[in-house]
Amino acid sequence: MKISNSYPFTVTEAIYYSWFANETERGTRIKINLKDVSDGVIFDSLVFRTMKIPVITETKDDIVLVTAVLPGNESVMENRAVTDSGLNRLIYTWKGERSFYEIRKFTREDSKYLKRE
Repeated sequence: MKISNSYPFTVTEAIYYSWFANETERGTRIKINLKDVSDGVIFDSLVFRTMKIPVITETKDDIVLVTAVLPGNESVMENRAVTDSGLNRLIYTWKGERSFYEIRKFTREDSKYLKRE
């Protein structure tokens, strides 16, 4: 995996917040907003605070939203994160080459209570 001097996308915002639904269901959600994403870019994971987490990608209009969820220790959600080292980074594949983008700054938002329906 390599770092590049030019990227096939632009990061417009990187945020995270704690969430909770009850005493045991809690965790952290990480969201990265992107624009100008080149065709064929595949985002597969990100590293946030030494945890490598799979991501979900959504496209709305010209914005691509990359989201990862890190469940709390007592959560019933499957924890698919693995320990990693190094920089906070978004890992992607483009033109057959795996690479990463270092995310130097995340904005922390207030905790959110999630109501179950």
